[in-house]
Amino acid sequence: MLKLADIGLAELQVFEAIYRCRSVVEASRVLDLPQPTVSRWLAKLRDHFGDALFVRTPRGMEPTEAADAIIGPVRDMLRIYRDRLMQERAFDPRSTSRNFRIAASDFGQLTVLPILDRWSAEEAPKARFSSVAVDRQTLAAGLESGDIDIAFGGFPALYSGVIEQTLYEDSYVCAMRRGHPLLDRPFTVEAFRDATHVLVSARTAGHIHHEVEARIMALVSPENVRLTSNSFLVAPLLIGQTDMVLTVPRRVALIFKSQIDLEMVPLPFDLPRFQVKQYWHERSKHDPGHQWLRHGVADLLARRASLAGSSE
Repeated sequence: MLKLADIGLAELQVFEAIYRCRSVVEASRVLDLPQPTVSRWLAKLRDHFGDALFVRTPRGMEPTEAADAIIGPVRDMLRIYRDRLMQERAFDPRSTSRNFRIAASDFGQLTVLPILDRWSAEEAPKARFSSVAVDRQTLAAGLESGDIDIAFGGFPALYSGVIEQTLYEDSYVCAMRRGHPLLDRPFTVEAFRDATHVLVSARTAGHIHHEVEARIMALVSPENVRLTSNSFLVAPLLIGQTDMVLTVPRRVALIFKSQIDLEMVPLPFDLPRFQVKQYWHERSKHDPGHQWLRHGVADLLARRASLAGSSE
């Protein structure tokens, strides 16, 4: 009979992370622990249970029958700890050294992380903020497990256990270099279709831009998509002195407008405005530290949107 007695919370977190990630390396990353520490605690778990627990295969660390038998109780114990004990602790922003993990695209990171840093300099000088890569396959699970505190962006496919809050709206524009020949004549659907393009691809991220990407590809032949990037921040730099055009959210184009002499042109076809939101799992809604973070993000982005609107 496998028993969980005498096993500490840290070891149980390591077990659950390896079970979920199927990798010691990935588990050490999501737990923010050195890999040797994770390996050492896995060895302790194996000694305690008298079982390998995980076996290396071409698909990763596959759980044994013993691991499958205890994952449910382990997750129940971790859920009790996170949902009750963690939420009952007092949270003092001025003394916390908590590392808040935020899932966002590179543009989302540029939007959120600097304003959080400036805001927390006095409010929470020891708090830390880390970005987490956006992956539609693991985003919801990361929010549920607590490996991700909030996600920032537009993600239409998250399940019902995830709570969302709209922060602001944005729209798409076409960006091109100053002096581009298309600026001298009407920018029609035909002109867009016949132009050469830099495309931002969001297929692995799962956010709303994936739909825009599909709309562009339905209009433009593959031969006219000269360059593809998965980065909203790299793509504008690829325009350079070329005659390629780029379709991006208006706020992305505004960042680069003055820096690299970009011009913004309304799209010659309809793309709906989209909402930028923050997401968190319902298990975190009563955590005072989490409340502090998401209220801060909402207030900061609301003020920024108000300033942007007054300056346009």
